[in-house]
Amino acid sequence: MSDEPKQIAMPGGKIIDFVTGKARPDNEFEQVRQNFERTLVEEYRFDKAEIGVDVRVKVQDGSRTVPRKASLAVFRSGPTTQQQNDIQILIQIAKPAVQPTDGKLGASEVEKLLLACPNAEFACWTNGVETIYFQKKKRKFDTDILPVNDFPRKGEDSSSIFTTDRSRLRVATGNNLLNAFKRCHDFIHANQGGSKEQIFWEFLKILFAKIEDEQHEGRPRFAIRNSDERNTKPGQKEVKDRVEQLFREVCDRKEFRPLFADAPQGILFNPDVVTFVVAHLEKYDFLHSSVDVKGVAYEAIVGPTLEGTRGEFFTPRNVVKMTVKMLDPEPGQRILDPACGTGGFLVVAFNYISEKLRQKARKAWENPDKPKSHEERTLNAEIHKAGNSIFGLDFNSNLVKTAQMNMVMNNDGRGGLFALNSLWKPAHWPTKEAQELIELGTMDIVMANPPFGTKIKVEGQEILEQFDLAHAWSKKGDKWVMEGTLRGAMPPEVLFIERCVQFLKPGTGKVGIVLPDGILGNPDYEYIRYWILANCQVLASVDLPVETFLPRTGTQTSVLILRRKSEQEKLAESLSNEDVAGEVFMAIAKKVGKDRRGNIIYEREPDGRETVCRDLYDQYRKSTILDFHPLIETTGRIVDDDLPHIAELYRKTVGPRSR
Repeated sequence: MSDEPKQIAMPGGKIIDFVTGKARPDNEFEQVRQNFERTLVEEYRFDKAEIGVDVRVKVQDGSRTVPRKASLAVFRSGPTTQQQNDIQILIQIAKPAVQPTDGKLGASEVEKLLLACPNAEFACWTNGVETIYFQKKKRKFDTDILPVNDFPRKGEDSSSIFTTDRSRLRVATGNNLLNAFKRCHDFIHANQGGSKEQIFWEFLKILFAKIEDEQHEGRPRFAIRNSDERNTKPGQKEVKDRVEQLFREVCDRKEFRPLFADAPQGILFNPDVVTFVVAHLEKYDFLHSSVDVKGVAYEAIVGPTLEGTRGEFFTPRNVVKMTVKMLDPEPGQRILDPACGTGGFLVVAFNYISEKLRQKARKAWENPDKPKSHEERTLNAEIHKAGNSIFGLDFNSNLVKTAQMNMVMNNDGRGGLFALNSLWKPAHWPTKEAQELIELGTMDIVMANPPFGTKIKVEGQEILEQFDLAHAWSKKGDKWVMEGTLRGAMPPEVLFIERCVQFLKPGTGKVGIVLPDGILGNPDYEYIRYWILANCQVLASVDLPVETFLPRTGTQTSVLILRRKSEQEKLAESLSNEDVAGEVFMAIAKKVGKDRRGNIIYEREPDGRETVCRDLYDQYRKSTILDFHPLIETTGRIVDDDLPHIAELYRKTVGPRSR
């Protein structure tokens, strides 16, 4: 990303401050502060020179004037003078365990700081999970401190804290959307109650309403328009009424009707709960925020509700991105995930293709960095057209609903996702539309992380008779021969190998599939490897470390990239009695960015100290999903992950020859 990035070795237990560049202790408090510093620069557009860190403020305490420290402050003329009268916004940081009602560490302290700064109008208290905003209003004889939704971005006046027009929306960065989702979930549990599943599906309705609002022009309806709507019961009812109207419009869309056919009509949350959720989500531009920011936030609420009941673990995002980059999908190609779960592969593939279309369109834009409305509409039409060629199947109808929401959050609103067992005979699929759209032998790319690490077996002649690999096999010489006898039951991942290949176009179709290493090395599965080599060209095999799916499962896995051979190729090999294997790209990933407990690991110098490269962060932030670089934090720490390097090496070597 840079010819000569400036790297330094960071002593253990230290991080580099995003604003000042100085070393600070690496603890929970600093992690919250660093994320908020990044927010001030990237979302609120303040310059680093305008932000003060650990700013001393003199506060009146009875008859005494005592010094206090503000974690962060935004100055009107930059922090060089550090004058209390120049402070316009105050931010007080607390550890995640601290509650806003806690004594001197809670939100009451920031109110005192706000009163002590005569020209400061806004303040904020956050523990990284809960964030509370305040506005100071001076009256003739006294001063009021009122709770509000936000504080203004650079160059905006105080009226901008309410979302009255779409220019107020901003892309989410860092963990901000994740934290907003968590705040909403915690508030719902505390103030509304209900089961995890009930809360999740009602929250999903509100997310659909938010996306629906973003697809319209004019004044936003998913918004808090004034202080009364935020703080009074009649105002909160108005907010809920608008959100329910948006949700009715969602339900009127043909592609979404099946999702909520069995759900209670309307939104069951109380008006104050709906208002709280709107207040925390309204500011974000979901459609233009990055796939990673949205994906991490979405998985945080989906995971505890739906994951893991039938081996449906999330595929780690770096594994997904590596697989997609190695397959390198193009707009218009037909793409399928036959075990789509919550849609991780589909979302990344869709964004990958969308970015290709965006980069092509930018060349014709008058301003490549800011398209005009008609240019954006034209691009979105092309993106939606490309989305019509992306499909997903899953047996779990709830997972299909969450996948649909995942795709909608990424600017794709069509169908293409179906709740059915992709191992069934396609002629017996319950949906005629799926039968017509997803035929065997019609896909350019298939991506899958089929269920494994589970004791569930697939049984029944009607399913098993479709698959060569469900038959008994015997070895004759150096070859394997399929017998006529069906096995009684099969692991689903074995059948998914063959079904994925069946979906591909002969000769050109490619699959990227995550498989347990037992299939690739177990002597009992030699016939499976024989079948793969007979029917496919192996383009790549990437061995993943045991940490990949830990702490949820310790199954050792690999990613296989295969191309389906044509019947002519297989016939020629049969006549020549030789396998034309070709070159195979092989890689062993030793690091995937986390340890066995799921904790992030960072690149280190030979002496064990963490490598810090702050110069790379801005380049990383501006990179796209096409680049797929190792994750770099605001502090300059580089996540130790081999997968981006493996994907890049594959594209430079084998990739061009595999087309």
